[in-house]
Amino acid sequence: MIRHRVGRLLLVALVLATGGALMVPATAAAAPTTPAPASAVTVSGSDAFASLRFTVAQTKGLINQTVHLSWTGAKPTDSGRGYNYLQIMQCWGDDAAGPRREQCQYGTPIAASYISAAQWSRSLSVRPKKLPPGEPDPPGVLIDKAELTPEQTDKPGSATYLPFVPVEASGPPTKPSEPGYGLYFDPSTTNEVQLGVTREDGNGAIDFEMQTTLEAPGLDCGRVRTSGPDAGKPRHCWLVVVPRDDTEVNGKKVTVPTDQGGHLHDYLDSSPLSQFNWNRRLPPIRLDFEPVGLSCPLGKAERALSGNEFVADAVLRWQPALCANDGPVFGFVQMPDRQARDLLGGDDPGLVFLAKPAAKASMIDDRALVYAPVSISAYTVAFIMERQPPGNAPAEVKANDGKLIEQLKLTPRLVAKLLTQSYSGAIPGGPDYLKGNPTRLSQDEEFLILNPEFRKYASLSMFTVDAMASSVDMDANESLWEWVNADPEARAWLNGTPDQYGMKVNKNHQNVALPVQNFPKSDLTCVQEKVNGLKAEVCGNTRHPLAADMHEAGRSVNRGDTLGREPNGVRDPNDRERSAFSKIGRSVVGKRAMLAVVDTATARRYGLTEALLRNAAGEFVAPSEAAVLAGVAEMTPSDTPGVKITNPRPKAANAYPLPAVTYAATAPSMLTKDSGKDYARLLRYVTGDGQVPGEGTGKLPAGYIPLPQDMRDQAAATATVIERDAGIKPPVPPEPVEEPAADTATEDPAPAPEPAPAPEPAPAPAPAPQAAVPPAKTTPVAQSKTTPSTPVAWVMRYLLAGLLIAGGLTTAAGPVLTRLGARTRVG
Repeated sequence: MIRHRVGRLLLVALVLATGGALMVPATAAAAPTTPAPASAVTVSGSDAFASLRFTVAQTKGLINQTVHLSWTGAKPTDSGRGYNYLQIMQCWGDDAAGPRREQCQYGTPIAASYISAAQWSRSLSVRPKKLPPGEPDPPGVLIDKAELTPEQTDKPGSATYLPFVPVEASGPPTKPSEPGYGLYFDPSTTNEVQLGVTREDGNGAIDFEMQTTLEAPGLDCGRVRTSGPDAGKPRHCWLVVVPRDDTEVNGKKVTVPTDQGGHLHDYLDSSPLSQFNWNRRLPPIRLDFEPVGLSCPLGKAERALSGNEFVADAVLRWQPALCANDGPVFGFVQMPDRQARDLLGGDDPGLVFLAKPAAKASMIDDRALVYAPVSISAYTVAFIMERQPPGNAPAEVKANDGKLIEQLKLTPRLVAKLLTQSYSGAIPGGPDYLKGNPTRLSQDEEFLILNPEFRKYASLSMFTVDAMASSVDMDANESLWEWVNADPEARAWLNGTPDQYGMKVNKNHQNVALPVQNFPKSDLTCVQEKVNGLKAEVCGNTRHPLAADMHEAGRSVNRGDTLGREPNGVRDPNDRERSAFSKIGRSVVGKRAMLAVVDTATARRYGLTEALLRNAAGEFVAPSEAAVLAGVAEMTPSDTPGVKITNPRPKAANAYPLPAVTYAATAPSMLTKDSGKDYARLLRYVTGDGQVPGEGTGKLPAGYIPLPQDMRDQAAATATVIERDAGIKPPVPPEPVEEPAADTATEDPAPAPEPAPAPEPAPAPAPAPQAAVPPAKTTPVAQSKTTPSTPVAWVMRYLLAGLLIAGGLTTAAGPVLTRLGARTRVG
């Protein structure tokens, strides 16, 4: 019988809310190889865009991820970004012919750097009032003859916007008198592309974020339908591309002077949703999503899976395959490695995923633990850097404006600089102790020598001062810091020795003891600013915070979102003399320059390129499949046979220094027979069919490397042990016999009694069941015995907080039980 784990999940929810965030919070050949998606689709334009070919690299098995879009045969975008570009949006719609324009998520003011003030909006080019037939259009007013008359607006004579019509269950449509954003999507959440640039060769490319119902509730993509002919199937969505040339909705050319009959401006003013532009769209492309929310039956109890984030994307794909055909349902709780190890010492460990084994020590019940490798990926510094030449650059350099930079080399010392708030731009006000340091990465001579392309393509807008990192403690963080700490020049720099160009470590990080499991933001410097006459305290951590986890970091970098906040000049309702804060605006496509410390699965999911890291042999190595496996081959054996840990100083010249092997672990004796059978089934699947790379349910996502055969054999042997030994309790050791207290009385002691004959020795307790390999196998099964690293007092201290979370008395802990990898961040 499967038991619900309410108490266990309460504690885990608390651990996730507190233990993981205790600190103040064109792709290069740089990632594990995966097959090309099998669901790529290409569509063609017509009429004025007859030569345009547009390709979506993946259209099936989608989750919240980025997908590569590319096109050929388009006219080059003009240097002022005023015409000849593509506008791209995600839409919903049940009609087989595609969506209506009202069903598209588009129209938010994220394009502050673009020349036109209207091309990003939902504004329609309609007559401002009813005019008698034959009366000429008002001068200076852009009129789209294909549009309806002002009956579309509830305030004739005012600006008219195309209403956004969401999926019925999401709420009512927006009004024609309202801009259309804010209720269902806004500048911080939308995935619209307002200006897809075409290069001089007629080609262009971009990585587009596909959004599920969790990120775009108005579109509802991926939610499993509960009624109608498609009941039980996830809702599909659409990708719509509106190409723009130099023709406005009134037929006038922006390339022709106004006094010669051209448009009023030398750039486009109209929205892609205006009817004339919408009529020129490419054929809509259907997007099929993985099911969100109901991929496994509701009401069926779940087997508990817990552990680190490195396996999260794989579990997301494996879960629905495992529960198919009335199979077991598995619920995954993401948590730090150390909390996963602590669960192994409890009375209901389930199956946990971690990078390092639990410490070998005796437990009161002498339980045996078993380990099985389930995934291989890597830890990396991933990036999106788009060429941003200065205004005085020569024409051949400007021609590459906005194009992705495909390679980045980083040394341990450069990574240390990024993670220790040591660029002067990382701290508001430029404190004296950072004077003389470069303001940002692209001004650092050490970086420029390794990456000379940035001398040409890094304008002042490329303001990279740190690498976004997770606030969660992880074993992988420890490995990364070991890689930094083992490098002599990086360690000397951290101890206070400037580099050869004079850059020194931030004094708040000097002599830091390494390795640690987190990324401390030790410089808490704040400055007082005034915005619109209102006071505001701005800190380094306000503008450059840690992310909730690696997925938030990776997604944010792709979106050009620093997660930072800044004073907005609006009075704080709680303090009328102080300014409120709002999110810092996102960098638009073509102007992004950000890095993140993430795993390769997250990097691939969100279209990031992995940096080349310098290994102990002095070579710069990307986390390719061969390089990661070379790093795995040099991993260090732990005290637990069969479990190896990352060696960040591999000797091989081609070895990547930060491979990541994730192990599944449990204590078979603490399982039931039924749960042991289900966990064994999971291990056999995920190390068998689950190791086949590809799209969709049950496959191994991009960023992972299939397990070598010896690891699969080890996992299969472990599955056999779990199924065989589940529920067989270890022997209970005999209670210790207390010696009688010594008599301290002053009277003469009584004479000692005659010694009794020695009793027959009691038989020794039966040994604990050994997790031995079945006779037909020769693969060792990793085993150990462990003591929880968390004292009982720690658990009791937070038990009340866990109950408060369950009772809704605090909102500190967000959702932690995950079936499909949802990561929603409130606020």
